[in-house]
Amino acid sequence: MAAAQATQITINSMVPGRSEVFTINYKGQNSTVYAGAQSVSVNGATPIALYCVDLDHHNKFGDSYGVNITGVNVLNNSTQVSNLMTNFWSSIASSTDAAAFQLALWDSVVDGADGLSTGQFKGININASISAKVAQYQAAINQSGPEDLFIQVYQATNHGPANNIHQDLIGAEAVPEPTTIIALAGIATAFARRRKVA
Repeated sequence: MAAAQATQITINSMVPGRSEVFTINYKGQNSTVYAGAQSVSVNGATPIALYCVDLDHHNKFGDSYGVNITGVNVLNNSTQVSNLMTNFWSSIASSTDAAAFQLALWDSVVDGADGLSTGQFKGININASISAKVAQYQAAINQSGPEDLFIQVYQATNHGPANNIHQDLIGAEAVPEPTTIIALAGIATAFARRRKVA
């Protein structure tokens, strides 16, 4: 396994049109939360969409903190999380999709995808369209999906003096197809030869 890569992230906002607000129950405590994609800048770069995999801590917009970038295997129920990602990551296209994806992620990490009404994580009064989408996601949770992804977990290196801030997050990028890698290698080789001649 590759070593973790240390970096800095900034929580900008929720991704517009990719979240909803819900009440959840986690370990017996009700909370009203955003469920969906967070807009996050990694080392000041263009923001990317990441999802929370850590209900023990919270984020505020504008928070910046150190993380170690690791593989999905650091999470509880990592196979289910990986399957969820490879089945649905690229098809998240609406606030309903994103919110349901977030709820399914939380339920997978916390309770092994036992549904939103049992276990340490529960959804409170989740509407029918979101519940149906979560059920669709969880129906595929035990099978790997067709997407070839490079899944990254952004683990906070510090959770603050009260140990309640800076969430661990997850995201993914498509793995380039072999033909794309070969084409890029060819371009790089041609460019290197051209520079050598000049």
